[in-house]
Amino acid sequence: MSDQKHTDPRWLSSILQRAVDSFNNNSDVQLLMDEDSDDGERHGAVGERAIAHRFAVHLERVLQDFGYPNEAVKIATDCEYNRHRGAVKQHHVKEKLKKRVEDAHRTAQSDPKREGWYVFSVSPDIIVHERGVDEKNLIVIEMKRASNSFDDDYDKLKLELFTKQGYDDGYGYRLGASIVALDQGGQEERKLIVAARFIDGKQVA
Repeated sequence: MSDQKHTDPRWLSSILQRAVDSFNNNSDVQLLMDEDSDDGERHGAVGERAIAHRFAVHLERVLQDFGYPNEAVKIATDCEYNRHRGAVKQHHVKEKLKKRVEDAHRTAQSDPKREGWYVFSVSPDIIVHERGVDEKNLIVIEMKRASNSFDDDYDKLKLELFTKQGYDDGYGYRLGASIVALDQGGQEERKLIVAARFIDGKQVA
């Protein structure tokens, strides 16, 4: 096994799909089903954080099947990891994108170092990376339940910025993905899907 395989976005995309299939074919898919409460009412699936955590377990196991982490590639699969080089993870956007951030009910503050730029904090749902080493930022994932209202454009903006190579923030994730938990309809319809993939700051097929 070559220890450079993990840097190929296409290979990482195949790993991501294996993890999705693993989740969907496992009892964890029951997290997407409605639950009966003591009062006899039907309630929706569990929250996104619980789903994201269990999916991260599947992703970690698939990577282990391929020999990662190892002595050369000490990667970790983390949920809501918001640190970057001893500080909080942030994205920087120009004035024209400030409204896009604020429309998602997030706060964009003036960048103290660059005029006309704004900064906002981010905590991706799942990342595969080596902690403290930007050169091994591999996968970044935003996960949403289909039954919840969510701002698709805002998630896409974050994934574009996270995966852009040579970006000022220095993240440069090899692959970004929007994963949607289909939690409505019949049992056979409830599953995880990869709704969008991002490479080098652009959405790809």
